[in-house]
Amino acid sequence: MKEPAPQPVTEPPVASAILFLLTGPILWAGHLTLVYAFQSVTCAIGAFPSAATVIPAFVALATLVAAMLLLVAIWAPGRLTRYRSERGENQTFLRAVSRLLSVLSLTGVLWTGSAAFALDACGRLR
Repeated sequence: MKEPAPQPVTEPPVASAILFLLTGPILWAGHLTLVYAFQSVTCAIGAFPSAATVIPAFVALATLVAAMLLLVAIWAPGRLTRYRSERGENQTFLRAVSRLLSVLSLTGVLWTGSAAFALDACGRLR
């Protein structure tokens, strides 16, 4: 009787693994870009006379959304990937690195968000 051929180990494609690892830094970069773009455009145009309240409110909302997404990436990294590896050590390593990068990114997001409350929204640069 012929034995069935062993199933090949399915590893995630390299691009998917890199995207999985960089979920946190990508969210951080998006948050940073969104916050500073909104603040710069709002101050340059002078569209809102109440920019001192609109900008911090927008930054707080953007920070809250980014922080919630990063917390999902920290506590449930397996939900971000659909690939399963038969070699558990690879999956464990990828999750640990993804969590570490997401924690560092959460620190950056909270740091950026806190600056909105510590600095003048449209203060002059000297």
